Amino acid sequence: MLTCRCCLGQKAWQSEGMHRRRTLRAIACACVAMLALSEVAPATADSTGAIRFFGTGVGPPGQQDRVRIAVDDNQPGGASQPCDVGAGSFTVDFWIRGRAQDNTSAGGPQGGREWFDFRWIEGNIVVDRDIFGPSDRDWGVSIAGGRVRFGIGRGDSGTWSENTIQGARLVLDDAWHHVACVRDASTGSIAIFVDATLDFVGSPGVNRADLSFPDSGVLNQVTPWGPYIVLAAEKHDAGMEYPSFNGYLDEVRVWSRALNAADIAAVHRRVLTPGSSLAAGLVGAFRFEETSGTAILDSSASGQSPGVLINNTPGNGLRVFAASDPMNVAPVRACRADFDDDGTVTLQDVFAFLNAWFIGDARADIDGGGLTIGDVFAFLNAWFTGC
Repeated sequence: MLTCRCCLGQKAWQSEGMHRRRTLRAIACACVAMLALSEVAPATADSTGAIRFFGTGVGPPGQQDRVRIAVDDNQPGGASQPCDVGAGSFTVDFWIRGRAQDNTSAGGPQGGREWFDFRWIEGNIVVDRDIFGPSDRDWGVSIAGGRVRFGIGRGDSGTWSENTIQGARLVLDDAWHHVACVRDASTGSIAIFVDATLDFVGSPGVNRADLSFPDSGVLNQVTPWGPYIVLAAEKHDAGMEYPSFNGYLDEVRVWSRALNAADIAAVHRRVLTPGSSLAAGLVGAFRFEETSGTAILDSSASGQSPGVLINNTPGNGLRVFAASDPMNVAPVRACRADFDDDGTVTLQDVFAFLNAWFIGDARADIDGGGLTIGDVFAFLNAWFTGC
């Protein structure tokens, strides 16, 4: 005997040997019909935590107000971490919120510029994967004159040029902005996207160097911080001319491929599911959702080791939460409506969800309260609002 749990609350019908697809179609039609007549509530953000940095990383005493993420052990033949990108194409993306008066690095009178040098490091630094020693396998991101700068080193072959580009969009207006910096080794160029729109792309053929941390290690480094990605500070504390970022940072991700415009549009507001098509090439996802402590966990399922927050105290890399102020976190959420995780919201997702719900699959527990009729309403609410 087969019993249908129908969202309309009408008399349940029973039928021996009824094909499951007919059952599911009946449920879908009934639920969609009812929801079409109801008021749809707005979706809410799924990001619950971020980090507030204070621009004090340069010191004194130094080595403060930052996050460190290891990419290598700096030992000959040692194993690299998944976030040791740069041998080929890569992307780093994040959400940022700050004010111009708190980040005063000059960027010139206009944006949309390119230089064949390393001046990205002169802005308020957001991401630093520099090596202070006998290797030029470097890259990093900063904010200068309120605009994003992205730069790469020349590598160690002696063949390629340093390259820095600066976008045109102003991002320090105390609102959240998504930034994606893309290195495409196939074209030899770098690009900046702001809020899923291309801001600036550099000249092709400038640099195809290997920028990953050398597997043989780097001897005689001035500081021990070369084999790390450091967030919100110049990693070596080399001087006041390399200022730290003052503001909020959330949802930092590292990819081992060059995301294109369509990729960035699809993922920039999404919490991604490891293994899904949208997450292809994702090697680091640092969401800052931890509620306490200094460990920064990776949710990419790549095997990347946790980062370290320094130091989760006022004025020194402090965790902040949406529960205190919704503006503390980036407008990022899981797309519950894209149940099959293919990057699109279609009727196929309705049937995929209802099939999962009908057979008792835990993935259909949308509201986290166990499998109930409430999950059907929660899913269809998300489906009607587009995510």
